[in-house]
Amino acid sequence: MDKKYEILAPAGSFDNLIAAVQNGADAIYLAGKDFGARKFAQNFDNEELIRAIEYCHIRGVNLYVTVNTLVFNNEFDKLKEYIDFLYTNDVDAIIVQDMGVLQYVRENYPDFKIHCSTQMSVQIVEDIKYLESLGVSRVVLGREMTIEEIKRAKRETKVELEAFIHGALCISISGQCLMSSFIGGRSGNRGSCAQPCRQKYTLYDKDRREKYNSVNGDYLLSPKDLCTIEEVNKIIAAGIFSLKIEGRMKSSEYVAATVRAYRQFLQQEDIDIENLEKDLKVFNRGFTKGHLFGETKVKLMSMLSPSNQGYYLGQVVKYDKKRGKLTIFLEEDLYHNDEIQIRRKDETVGARVERLELGGKVVKHCSKGQICQVNFKYYCERGEKVYKTYDEKRMKELRGTFAKESLEIPVNMEIFIKKDKEIIASITDGSNIVVENTGVIPQIPLNKELTKEEVYKGLSKTGGTPYKLVDLKIDLDSGLFLGMKDINGIRKKLVEKLNDKRKKKYHQRESKLSSQIVLKEKSLQPTEIENKEKREKLQLTFSVNNLAALQALMERGVTDVYYRDLDSLEEGVRMGERIGFKGRIIPEIFKTLSSEQLRKYKLLISKLGLDTVLIQSYGHISLFAEFNQIADFTLNIVNDHSYNFYLDNNFRRITISPELNLKQIERMSLDSSKTEILGYGYIPVMTMKHCVISTVVDKGGKCGFCLDKNLGLMDKTGEFFPIGKRYNCITEIYNSKKLLLVEDYQKLVKAGVGYFRLNFFDESPEEIKKVVSLHQNFITGQLEERDFITIKGLKTSGFTKGHLYRGVE
Repeated sequence: MDKKYEILAPAGSFDNLIAAVQNGADAIYLAGKDFGARKFAQNFDNEELIRAIEYCHIRGVNLYVTVNTLVFNNEFDKLKEYIDFLYTNDVDAIIVQDMGVLQYVRENYPDFKIHCSTQMSVQIVEDIKYLESLGVSRVVLGREMTIEEIKRAKRETKVELEAFIHGALCISISGQCLMSSFIGGRSGNRGSCAQPCRQKYTLYDKDRREKYNSVNGDYLLSPKDLCTIEEVNKIIAAGIFSLKIEGRMKSSEYVAATVRAYRQFLQQEDIDIENLEKDLKVFNRGFTKGHLFGETKVKLMSMLSPSNQGYYLGQVVKYDKKRGKLTIFLEEDLYHNDEIQIRRKDETVGARVERLELGGKVVKHCSKGQICQVNFKYYCERGEKVYKTYDEKRMKELRGTFAKESLEIPVNMEIFIKKDKEIIASITDGSNIVVENTGVIPQIPLNKELTKEEVYKGLSKTGGTPYKLVDLKIDLDSGLFLGMKDINGIRKKLVEKLNDKRKKKYHQRESKLSSQIVLKEKSLQPTEIENKEKREKLQLTFSVNNLAALQALMERGVTDVYYRDLDSLEEGVRMGERIGFKGRIIPEIFKTLSSEQLRKYKLLISKLGLDTVLIQSYGHISLFAEFNQIADFTLNIVNDHSYNFYLDNNFRRITISPELNLKQIERMSLDSSKTEILGYGYIPVMTMKHCVISTVVDKGGKCGFCLDKNLGLMDKTGEFFPIGKRYNCITEIYNSKKLLLVEDYQKLVKAGVGYFRLNFFDESPEEIKKVVSLHQNFITGQLEERDFITIKGLKTSGFTKGHLYRGVE
């Protein structure tokens, strides 16, 4: 019978891997030293990877390797060698983000299982269907999907589904967060996220210069940790096969505790729920059931503190400032070397318990209900709540769960001990069998002859191995002798050979590099090369989100306009007809639209006679197959392999990623007649199914507070990140500075870029016309005095060249 689920555990180090396996994980995901989305975890070098694969496979555990970063052209040779190494060393599957990587693996290693990472931003069933059509074996769902959406996905697809059930959450849709990238050059798409979501922010109205303080805390983008243990059976019933635990940056004790808790709960063992919950709080920022079960706003967020919150310990009785002693009434046990914390709106303070006193005496342990004193250098008020963030006793217990081998894989043995014949022995785990001609011949006894009990005693000593002998058949002639050393040697040889069989799961895998099977590179035709080298002018495209901005562009007589508000699309098209607009209106198909919204807007677009759409996610490709398609930057195109994927699928234009720098663009084989880049405007750096505004300014469920305000988030340095609202109150956060690349357009043309997008957000119609004029005149070389005034104003108000000259880590 097929398994109904797997518990998938993280391993940022070998100790974490052992902790996960020994506590009941069915599968492990980890990364090598490159191409993994947790660059700052310890991770595994190639030798450690081989050890990890063998360790897992011997114990019946699958191992998946993350290759889930975006890969630049100059890294592809190294990537190819790495993929071949993983394949030939029996990795069960690879987890990918980059469409170019997916295509390369599918083309060259058709039997290598591909899991689509959550970084591929899967939000709807149509995304899953499209990826399934590419031959992937599993899709990791976006954390924003609900149980009902998962049920539909299970009904309508056959691919395995994986979902996060526990651990840290990204507030942004995974794969769509550029905030760390644009603030400091550390890209989440490259495994280097600096977690700006865990910093303090203030909701600020730029026009009114008014701050809106949150009573719930200042960490406005910091979500709680996901915990679904009470709902995990519902998740399985909905159709999730792989239950994923986040935590490659966490401790071995965290991994052990979390895996153990979910394993015990799912096996319905006799467990102490209270202790189970404490184990899960080894590290937590408060718990939420997340979007899976409809928890939003304050139920989703950990706004008071972005760090570990532990669990409630007791209350402050008094504080002796002179002696630096804190007196606590305990509602849980406290041990020497535990860590405690007190959380306030403006600060969090804590300490390790280096001195613990009870009744004036130094002790190692105080019990629930007692009043104790601990060292503490921060002043506290009577009645303040105290939390335990590190439990020394429990950590030691958890370390004990993986200090030695505890797995017991059932095996059967059989041994034939015959007079004057070589001993033959075998071992089987039910799937693999080892038959050993031992080379040992039994002797004639000088004193005592060999008994079956002695044979059993020697062969059943499987301690220190992952096996447990459950059945032993002994065919023993009488009047023979065999030393215990020989019996032990036979057992060890059988176990070693069974290990060897279990290690090697895929016997037909051979290196593909030697046969030089490579993904077909798209070679530019001579006319395209000439176009790339000699084209001197860019064609401007424009993106707007309201009718006033659209009208301003129409009045300038521009060509292609991406329109972002589909609810007013029909009015915009009719306005164009009245004005006599000769250009094209191209609807933007926003990445978070639901299946129902997509069908509705598709009918509208067809009715209006529009033939081209801007695509932002994979499901859109098949859903809008009858339209001309333009790939947006949200598809994270950074190399020739991903670029060629869209060329081969007849995309009219391809918008390359804003995380590319100029040198990387120059290294790509671009067709300038089909290549677009973001050149001006506020760049969306975070997209989230969470309304930060209503979480701060709670109007009792009434919406609309944002409609007449210029709201954004202000960080501790005073930088202002504008907030935009989309369908169903989806929140977009924009970079604090406008992108301004017009002065660099000639370099971009030489690099192969043919289209240059101006992305308007909050500009007035007059400002839009000035910016359009500036770009048109700059490109034609007919700058006017007013253009110099415009560009000076843009630079004065704050601008950036993005990653054009710096790139990302």
